[in-house]
Amino acid sequence: MIFTELTDVFDHYRTDKDIFHDLMPAKMQEILLVATLYDAFILERDGQLSEQIFGEYYQLNLTSAPRITSAYSREDALRKLDLHTINMVIFMVGLDIDTPLEIAREIKELHDVPILLLFNNSVALPLCPPADSPEMAPIDRVFVWNGYSRIFLAMTKYVEDYLNVDNDTALGMVQVILLIEDSVRFYSRYLPVLYVEIMRQTQRLISEENLDEMNKLLRMRARPKVLLATNHEQATSLYERYRDNLLAVITDVQFPKEGSTDPHAGLNFVSMLKEDNPDLPVLVQSSEMKNQKTAYDLGASFMHKASESLDSDLKRFFTERLGFGCFVFRSPDGVEIGRVHNLEEFERRFPSIPDESLLYHGSRNHFSAWLMAHGEVLFARILRSARIEDFDTAVELRSYILSIFERVRILNVKGRVVHFDEYVFADANCIARLANGSLGGKGRGTTFINHLVENIDFSGYVEGLDVRIPKTAIIGIDAFEHFLETYQSGRDLYHEEDYEVIRANFLETPLPEYLVWKLRRFLQLVTGPLAVRSSGLFEDMLLQPFAGIYDTFLIPNNHPDPEIRFRQLEDAIRLVYASIFSPRSKAYFDVINYHVEEERMAIVLQEVVGGVHGNYLYPHISGTAQSHNFYPVAGLAPEDGVANLALGLGTYVVDGEQCFRFSPRHPRMDIVAPEAQAGSSQRHFYALDLGNPAPPIHLGEQSCYARLDIAEAEQHQVLNLLASVYDLENHRLQPGLSRRGPRILNFANILKYDAIPLAKTIEILLEIGEKALGNPVEIEFAVDLDKRRPDGNPTFYLLQLKPLIHRMDEVKLEPEELRPEDAVLFTDQSMGNGQDATIRDIVFADPACFDNGHTLEMVQEVEEMNRSLKADGRKAVFIGFGRWGTRDRWLGIPIQFHQISQARVLVEADLPHFHVDSSLGSHFFHNLTSMNIGYFTINIRSEKHYVDWDWLMAQTPVKTTAHFRHVRTAFPLEILMDGRRGLSLIRKPADGPRPSELPVQDA
Repeated sequence: MIFTELTDVFDHYRTDKDIFHDLMPAKMQEILLVATLYDAFILERDGQLSEQIFGEYYQLNLTSAPRITSAYSREDALRKLDLHTINMVIFMVGLDIDTPLEIAREIKELHDVPILLLFNNSVALPLCPPADSPEMAPIDRVFVWNGYSRIFLAMTKYVEDYLNVDNDTALGMVQVILLIEDSVRFYSRYLPVLYVEIMRQTQRLISEENLDEMNKLLRMRARPKVLLATNHEQATSLYERYRDNLLAVITDVQFPKEGSTDPHAGLNFVSMLKEDNPDLPVLVQSSEMKNQKTAYDLGASFMHKASESLDSDLKRFFTERLGFGCFVFRSPDGVEIGRVHNLEEFERRFPSIPDESLLYHGSRNHFSAWLMAHGEVLFARILRSARIEDFDTAVELRSYILSIFERVRILNVKGRVVHFDEYVFADANCIARLANGSLGGKGRGTTFINHLVENIDFSGYVEGLDVRIPKTAIIGIDAFEHFLETYQSGRDLYHEEDYEVIRANFLETPLPEYLVWKLRRFLQLVTGPLAVRSSGLFEDMLLQPFAGIYDTFLIPNNHPDPEIRFRQLEDAIRLVYASIFSPRSKAYFDVINYHVEEERMAIVLQEVVGGVHGNYLYPHISGTAQSHNFYPVAGLAPEDGVANLALGLGTYVVDGEQCFRFSPRHPRMDIVAPEAQAGSSQRHFYALDLGNPAPPIHLGEQSCYARLDIAEAEQHQVLNLLASVYDLENHRLQPGLSRRGPRILNFANILKYDAIPLAKTIEILLEIGEKALGNPVEIEFAVDLDKRRPDGNPTFYLLQLKPLIHRMDEVKLEPEELRPEDAVLFTDQSMGNGQDATIRDIVFADPACFDNGHTLEMVQEVEEMNRSLKADGRKAVFIGFGRWGTRDRWLGIPIQFHQISQARVLVEADLPHFHVDSSLGSHFFHNLTSMNIGYFTINIRSEKHYVDWDWLMAQTPVKTTAHFRHVRTAFPLEILMDGRRGLSLIRKPADGPRPSELPVQDA
């Protein structure tokens, strides 16, 4: 069910985006103009037709002007129709009407193409047969040349509207303007003016919306369509067919009805319209001023057909009656009270307008008309269906109308990336873009999960916990490229070896001015602590992840001087940019065979979530979860997944410190016994230090952290749902803090007694992520138990979603058939998949020399061996005790990935006196799995696990240090990793090359 909703969400998202692509499928791109040589010459030479048509399209920001091909005879026209795809044919007609009609009839028999007649002057119009005569059957419409090239724009758009109206009204609820006019001369003059006004007004409204340029162009396709009727029967038919989509009716007073001219047809038609649809805007046109009063009496507007200000008269009708202009708040006697230019200003001004003005506009459906003009057809219809009589007070009416406008704003940006705008960003659930260009890997992932959480109704699956992402803005890579252009003026960035020099120079380089302006506005809206995160193009990609390679910075954002707050943000952004050129980053690029020059950096700015406790800010819970558990204990399956929880900021979890682990699918099952929980429970946590508003940002995110004891969290009264007390007498855990004893963070009230549906929420998000990415996934999250939301629920913040494994080349090992004497090591707790018969080097810790008090020295020893291997172009198996990549030096070797970049396999072993649970620190772990580096655990307490230490010690060392030995075999080792079952073996090399004797087969 959840996957069905997931696909529905993305189908709806695609539909929302693609609906504009699907509008106006019929485009008049190729036009055949059939004219005499003289007429064609005059049009091109005297009127410069092609240039003028292109100019008209260009001035109106229309994307593609049609190409006009001329034909000068019957044979020429038929030949070009056969050779080219022609969308429309225009016959230029003079005194000879018979020949064009004969050729038109022949063309219509051979080609299904619209055919228009264009008389070169109005004198010849009387020669044209009646529209319903057999001679005129091939002709779709008649126009007269008025000396201006806009007539071609009008003819083209008229045909496009006629062909597209059914598709566009059904698919996109596009509005329709019905023009009733039987005078060829007048509608030939009027349609160009009408179309230009529609284009300009639509563009003006779109320019005020939060859209990128491509979507602005696509939205032009949703402009109102114009349909022309020349008699009463056509007008009635079109009205009945498109009644629900009518934006306005513009009508003449006199036109044919039942075959003869009716001098009152137009006014009678208006009377019928107003009786059926009183709020429909109508414009009556007449060459007789006496019809003005009647039009006004019917509730219609009036315009004289001979007006010399036709353009401005029509513009006034669009702005005042159709809602295309400013909304002018008026009193009942017509006095202007104020005006607003867009939806944002409307929301701000609307609460303060007088009740009299509210009722005046509300009773005339002015609000819904204005929404309609802005393309919000559905909400305009909802608003129009309500009557002021439905509300007991003006307060209720005002609240209802305002709620409609608020809903429009929220839904237009919900789950989307929008250009930064204070009005939209202040309280909408969207991501703001502060600069153009790609959003980078982390930015793409963030926008993906934002779309998920904002468009899936999680309350239907879990109640009592809201799923959100923190307020987020993203700086696209264009700002980085502009920054580099400024930096590299006079500097050779890519050949500078000293990273500290690069950082210092970056800190002196100004950010682009447009970004500085937006950042200042951003800080006016976001007053809480901020995380400034990298989002490189390659970061968190499926095949080449960069998790944890670049720097992240935190700023408390609470200095009383806003200028200092801004400088902190500026410096953090510059230093994230600089981290591309760090030694760690460069080493990683070398490992994956990319070049630093190929990388580009976006930035993710995100509020740090959590509650404030004195001078500290931290969430109640931070965690990671994986949809595939590589170390399932008895009773659990790999697909049950695994989660890691801790109190405080998430750096504790992702850096691999001691967390509480559980299965989201089986949260009540203890993975370890109570005694073990008591011995390995979290003892400290990290919080953001708000007491220092000006920390040394350049030292990294750690400069903003405070490391606090769990006892302080109890003083902050945040442990009630998180901790249990260990009963020393009965060797059991009692949830809550009601008794004395050691505090153990096992989250029992939440996981065992469902204080909040955390486990279910994690399980659902993992399922969604795995379905969406097509791979096992990992999520990072934080939970704020304070009930800050309007619905009174705690909040689950989804911070990251990324793939866990990128490939599964099947290998199957049969453990019962393996011979221990052939193996360097064997384990049934491993990650990685596939086989490798190219490795001859092993770097391993000497069991007799290991002392966890000297792990910092071990880092230097391993880094030196790694450097030598890299110089020789060799990969190796690294075997150590405790955790690789831990942040806690007492739990293992606190190495960074670039210091062990030549690893093909990492092995974590233990000793009788030194046992630590396997590492699953997010960044280190994610890089290993995503690059398919083998990751093995050797548990001394397991009868199945095995390391042949005697064989290792017997090998001749290439190099020996105080704690490590580097050995090299004469022939390659054979590394086999069965990723599905977590079985892995490293087989000793034979005395010479020989095929594997192990029972390995493809799955």
